[in-house]
Amino acid sequence: MSTEISFEEGWPFVQNIVTKLIRNIEGELEPPINSAEYMEVYTTIVSMCRRNRISQQCYEEYREVIEDYTIQTVLPSLREKHDEDMLKELVKRWKIHKVLVRYLARFFSYLERYFVPLGRIPTLREVGLTCFRDLVYREMQSTATEVVLALIHKERKGEQIDRELVENVLEVYAEIGMGTMEKYEEDFERFMLQDTVSYYTRKASMWMKECSSSDYLLKACRRLYCDECLKMEKERVNYYLYSSTEPKLVEALQEAFKIFYV
Repeated sequence: MSTEISFEEGWPFVQNIVTKLIRNIEGELEPPINSAEYMEVYTTIVSMCRRNRISQQCYEEYREVIEDYTIQTVLPSLREKHDEDMLKELVKRWKIHKVLVRYLARFFSYLERYFVPLGRIPTLREVGLTCFRDLVYREMQSTATEVVLALIHKERKGEQIDRELVENVLEVYAEIGMGTMEKYEEDFERFMLQDTVSYYTRKASMWMKECSSSDYLLKACRRLYCDECLKMEKERVNYYLYSSTEPKLVEALQEAFKIFYV
């Protein structure tokens, strides 16, 4: 298909292949897209997009395909799950979404090479990831943060948690920032630090009562508990938090333990 074709002629075929791709990614029983189909969908898009007006239409359709999939499939799958099951689904859906965007960007790569630079508009990858951020992440991140903080609480009490799951969830926060740590810091880290101060302030008050009023015992208690907690929180950074969090976590502990010095 080297000649120009209209959108009405070419889009139904493109849509069929995109639907097949989504079914593949969702794990439904469907033969995978072969190289001939890939080349045909690519050349179909090229043939349509030689008209700049249709390039704009294809760019919008690319966005709409991802939005429709997200609204019809991804969000319902997340809304029906809770607690750790929801976190697992969030991680799964983010991984699938990245695969979908990567494949679709290949199909529409003509737009990436010619239309996107000319219009100085977001890349296909940026459009795809922004869809997830705006439609999924914004709705789910508050609940996800609460669940992760609850897991950290359990771990601080000595219970075993799925550390890999927590690491993977926080990776979503980091990656959704698309090159910055803004979402991780704003939507998770600041709440975790606030929670850390509250948690250890309560613990420090309890420990002071246990250590009696003896100055010697109080100093020993302070040294024992502060050192042990600092060690555990640094381990938490090694297991699933980002290294940039460590100095802030140390500062949070110092804030919590200042009661020992009053």
